[in-house]
Amino acid sequence: MRSSMIRSLIGIGFILCVGSVTSLLSHAAQQPASSAVAPAEKPKPRIRPNDAGAPIPTRFEMLRGSYGPYRANNDLLYYDLDVRVDPAQKFISGKNTIRFRMLKDDDRIQLDLTDALNIDKILYGTTPLKYERDTAAVFIDFPGTLHDGQVYSIDFYYSGHPPETGRFGGITFKKDVSGHDWINTACEGIGASVWWPNKDQWRDEVENVDISVAIPNGLVDVSNGKFMGKTDLGDGYTRWDWRVHYPINNDDVSLNIGNNIQLSDKLGDLNLDFYALPEDLAHDGLRRDPPD
Repeated sequence: MRSSMIRSLIGIGFILCVGSVTSLLSHAAQQPASSAVAPAEKPKPRIRPNDAGAPIPTRFEMLRGSYGPYRANNDLLYYDLDVRVDPAQKFISGKNTIRFRMLKDDDRIQLDLTDALNIDKILYGTTPLKYERDTAAVFIDFPGTLHDGQVYSIDFYYSGHPPETGRFGGITFKKDVSGHDWINTACEGIGASVWWPNKDQWRDEVENVDISVAIPNGLVDVSNGKFMGKTDLGDGYTRWDWRVHYPINNDDVSLNIGNNIQLSDKLGDLNLDFYALPEDLAHDGLRRDPPD
């Protein structure tokens, strides 16, 4: 009797197990097949335009921006910039005498001039110097070693049609409202070598500059420093001479050519000179004299 009861319980348990398995299999068969679940992607950060990466510097930008060995081997002392400006042709020509002191023995230096302008010649005394152009960089080779601590001078002759470029134009040839020629320079960023040859960087400021600008008679040039005088050249041009006796950045050396009128005033013993176009004069009481 007892064994019969045990067999009955075992049978009931077996039936229950088989029924549960069958129910599970039937439920599983009713479910659609599932594919593998991909891991959740992390949210991507918002990329702003300035974070997308700066453009790769150009060859021009690298040569102009770096203070390479052929700039670092010398210290600027003096510029004598002597130019002639033809407004009708938008043409500039002249030379820059560049005086520098060597800081180490070497036979090469780097100067700069936009490749839109011609290099007519570079002289060391009366000796023409060889040079290589790489975009706006000009690598000048000397026939012998320049010695540490010694002062040297070269004459850099150039000419051409300077490009109007950059944020402020570099050098612009325009007309004022009265129809007179109006030429000015503003080359912050693009560099002063867009219109004259120099060591075009910000680290080494020249100590003194003489600026001479020959322009058609009737126009006035206003440049940096102290006005030294003007000379009628006898060919329809007048040369205006200015002198800077303090360190100055290349970008600040400027031409302001136009139908300018001089305004004079005094502050104690200090003479004050201002220049403006006639139509812009609005300062009554100032003495209005042409430059002497």
